[in-house]
Amino acid sequence: MDRSGLFAMYNNNADAFNTAATIYYGLFSMQHRGMDATGICMNQNGQFKYKKEDGMVIDVFDEDVLERMEGHAGIGHVLQCAAPDAREYAQPIVIRYTSGQMAVALNGGLINTEELRKELELQGAVFQTSDDAEIISVLISRARNHFETIEEAIADIMPKLKGGYALVVMTPRKIIGARDPLGMKPLILGKKRNSLYLSSETCVYNELDVEVIREVMPGEIVTINQSGIKSFQQISEEKKALCAYEYIYHSRPDSVIKGLEVFEAREAMGCILAKEAPADADVIVWVPNSGLASAAGYAKVMNLPLEDAFIKNKFHCNKFIQPTEDMVHRGVTMQLAVIKSRVQGKRVVVVDDSMVRGTTGKVLVDLLRDAGAKEVHVRIAAPEVKYKCYFGGNDLDMESLVSSYKTDEQIKDMIGADSLAFLSIDGLKEACRGTEDTLCMACFTGKYPVE
Repeated sequence: MDRSGLFAMYNNNADAFNTAATIYYGLFSMQHRGMDATGICMNQNGQFKYKKEDGMVIDVFDEDVLERMEGHAGIGHVLQCAAPDAREYAQPIVIRYTSGQMAVALNGGLINTEELRKELELQGAVFQTSDDAEIISVLISRARNHFETIEEAIADIMPKLKGGYALVVMTPRKIIGARDPLGMKPLILGKKRNSLYLSSETCVYNELDVEVIREVMPGEIVTINQSGIKSFQQISEEKKALCAYEYIYHSRPDSVIKGLEVFEAREAMGCILAKEAPADADVIVWVPNSGLASAAGYAKVMNLPLEDAFIKNKFHCNKFIQPTEDMVHRGVTMQLAVIKSRVQGKRVVVVDDSMVRGTTGKVLVDLLRDAGAKEVHVRIAAPEVKYKCYFGGNDLDMESLVSSYKTDEQIKDMIGADSLAFLSIDGLKEACRGTEDTLCMACFTGKYPVE
């Protein structure tokens, strides 16, 4: 599983309406977390209506669909997926079991998926997808037969789930949220009037004028329904391991995680990077959209102008027919273009949020050189990604991670830059002040919080 966004609402207002539309807007605000597939499941007086497809939120839902789905509660999901058929992984997963219907949506990934699947298949389970969320839904439904409440069933299966995850589960009477004991994936409670919410990011609450209550604690199970919020603290590890990529890339800049605004953390990454790896340059440019904060920090420390030199084609999306490999090698992306007057004849530093494959770095350098830049220095506001993430951060093999088999000097030559530097791990920790001892940095260090 790759990265995802979760959003849930239980509407307790006397004039309850537009619940489905609110979930739509919530998912739209988190579209950056996944553009490959989306889904919404609504509760209509105990009966579930749902739709999920590949594509973005605006592609899958319209006013007529949302009006037909309207109910007093619902959960939604957006997904970024490396698989060729994203529809197979679209969520929520909706099943029937002894207590009625249940819908499950997941952000994260399990490392013992195959083990759990084989165990359940030997017990007679039949799976329709290869999704971790379906495995979790089957585990919950089977455990529910042995407990009085679904919260107890979820608490029972959580020790079996090895990995990093945030989970939302809807039954006919309630919505349940849960986080893994290490707190690798975020989940935040919100409230507006009498209605209650769960979200992967606070930026959604900014858009919808929802009050942030608090984060769901690592290992905690919470329930939202007509009675309010109930908490069940199940299991919590002494160590914590929030995914560092939430600060680097996954989250929107205006979101707040553990009291630290993402934009502030990214700006600090750029400031520290400038101190660690200054460059003799005339201008700093940023890569839309996630590179802005780090580039601003870099420019501030270097006391150099920050130029908006790249133009991003707002109509480019995952469904666009991609240029051929030969065209990409020649700098043809149809996604980015350069305003020549901003860089022509100048020594340019281009700041990006991270580097994984290295292909984007080469495109950036080629575009800037074609626009007349005299020198191009690449600065990456994150450490080198050397190891695979098994928890939904990246689903790439080691051979796809350029820093796992090339030195920084070799990468510099590969992308054609005059110089290249990455933020140090200590620099990343310093930028994420207050949370630095609770971050998962396994993709940089190879030290996984779960074996």
